Amino acid sequence: MNKEKYLHKVIKYLSCSKKDKKRIYEDLSADIDEALENGESWQEIEMRFGDPKDLADELMENLEVDTKGRHKKLWIGLICGVCIVVAIGFLAYKMFIPTTILLKDSTYFDYDEVHDKAMEVIEYASNDDYEAIANIGIDEFKQDSVKEQMKETMTMMKHGAFLKISSEQYVENSTLTSKYAAASITVMYEDNAITYTLAFDENLNLSAFYMK
Repeated sequence: MNKEKYLHKVIKYLSCSKKDKKRIYEDLSADIDEALENGESWQEIEMRFGDPKDLADELMENLEVDTKGRHKKLWIGLICGVCIVVAIGFLAYKMFIPTTILLKDSTYFDYDEVHDKAMEVIEYASNDDYEAIANIGIDEFKQDSVKEQMKETMTMMKHGAFLKISSEQYVENSTLTSKYAAASITVMYEDNAITYTLAFDENLNLSAFYMK
């Protein structure tokens, strides 16, 4: 299945307005094009996105949340299947819409520092070291319930040996009250591919961690 057929299948399963379908189609298409430009193959992207119907279901859930609270914006990946959600405060923006720029254009965050921090998280995740991830996160990550959630998810998402990083994207998101650096990193393992979505606060503490 090529990109166009895949996208048309996703749109077919959506139960929303034509306007929303058009926006979602354009967003997904742009995400795919960016991943391709960053060296990820279409086969890798399709594996990461998953079944068109499952993706459409996730998109509908996100759309419903957005519709119910027009002044609240949830920063979540478009692709969020089996995942850990440790989303603290700033992930639900109350009355402030975040502005996004490429991290390399940021005057606040240092790209190399964020990149190194993200690679540290990827290394810990690849070794299923949830304790190490918790230790570099904000206080909520250190709660026993959160650590147990990470342990269960990492155990469930068996991946095999690390092979390579197939794509990386870094941005800065900011509102009137806060800034954070975000990273989307796809890692190819022996058994499957996992996309990690990470967020770091202004002190480079890990503030959000997703696996798909």
